[in-house]
Amino acid sequence: MLFLKKWVVMMLLVILSFTHSIQMVHAAKDEWNQLADLPTARVGAVANAVDGKIYVIGGYNALNETLEYNPSTNQWTKKKDMPSGRGGAASVVVGSKIYVLAGNHQKSFDKFEVYDTKKDEWKVLTDIPFESPSKGAYNVQAGVMGDKIYVLGGNEFFSYDLTENKWKKEASPSFKTQRAIGLVLKGKFYIIGENNNSEIFEFDASNDSWSAKKGGFKKVYLSGVTYKDNMILPGISPNRLYVYNAEKEEMMKVVVPNNDIRVGASSVIIGDMLYVIGGREYNINLNYTDIADKNYKSVISISLKDLELPSTTPGDKDPEPTTPPKDDSTNPGDKDPEPTTPPKDDATDEDGDALLIITMVNGLQKEYDLSMKEVNAFLSWYKKRDAGEGPGFYEIDEHDNNKGPFESKKDYVVFKNILMFEVNKYKK
Repeated sequence: MLFLKKWVVMMLLVILSFTHSIQMVHAAKDEWNQLADLPTARVGAVANAVDGKIYVIGGYNALNETLEYNPSTNQWTKKKDMPSGRGGAASVVVGSKIYVLAGNHQKSFDKFEVYDTKKDEWKVLTDIPFESPSKGAYNVQAGVMGDKIYVLGGNEFFSYDLTENKWKKEASPSFKTQRAIGLVLKGKFYIIGENNNSEIFEFDASNDSWSAKKGGFKKVYLSGVTYKDNMILPGISPNRLYVYNAEKEEMMKVVVPNNDIRVGASSVIIGDMLYVIGGREYNINLNYTDIADKNYKSVISISLKDLELPSTTPGDKDPEPTTPPKDDSTNPGDKDPEPTTPPKDDATDEDGDALLIITMVNGLQKEYDLSMKEVNAFLSWYKKRDAGEGPGFYEIDEHDNNKGPFESKKDYVVFKNILMFEVNKYKK
């Protein structure tokens, strides 16, 4: 009889574990990579990716500090300090510039400043016109859509026109949320954080309306990134990534290798690689402080490239080719009409030659000796593909770099496999 009871209990456990597992999505076999530590432990920093590099700005323990991380060298470099030191701020990227908004240090800030990553320069802009200044850390969210930056602080909602450099008050939402983050996905602005009904809120700029989405939770001090058609929220669980699909209004738990839970961390994605930076140890009572644990200088990453996530409707899915199309012709007139004239850029021209170095997400580097005209055509394709337009791969002619008895040799570089690239122009 005792044996029978044990057998029944074991069977129930097996059934329960199976039922639970079908709600999970399994990540790739990759482990978390331990990368170079931050120079200073920090919590509540903002982190953004620009041109294949990561910028970590502010945060408690290093309020004014601006750091640049190069994934290809695994090194941190100190940059010019932010004028208004703070933690728990919000940030957005527009081109090569990072806009930092609000935050807190001893008092709440309505500060609005921009960092130019190319010039290593900060500029102070007009303060956010909040009527109630006591927003505090982690209580302002921001997202950029079109030529506007949208900023939510409590129930105050504003937009900043990047062409006119002016603030405008928007209609206040009716919901209440705290210690949240803002993410933009497919042209819509999402607020994810603590609220009474475990909802996620969506702002559609096309009709200036807010709506509530199901499937959220009451987690706080989050970090997050957008990836494919989903929002990834790491650091909440020791062996799960939380993944939210807004169209399906569904929160999934993705199985990943074990790592410490961390709150107030920063997260960034480059290509298929997710980076989680800093933060502090989670405790059951969530006795959060603005002091980063000395052990949380750590920076970790994991590849998401083999992660199967739900996409939107089949018509919206990006038809990424797994193999390049066959090309039996060597006639240049039969080639795909890739852009021949890149957008104007003061930093580039059509004269001379350059070494194009492309670093893949697996660490492999490819080097190509090309004319500046060819480099600019590659840059034009990359910018368009980054905006969701154009083919998912690019054809590069290897010219005289060929080896072997070949008439011609071409590389087909897949966009989603590119981690970063650099252009080294030869002296004339």
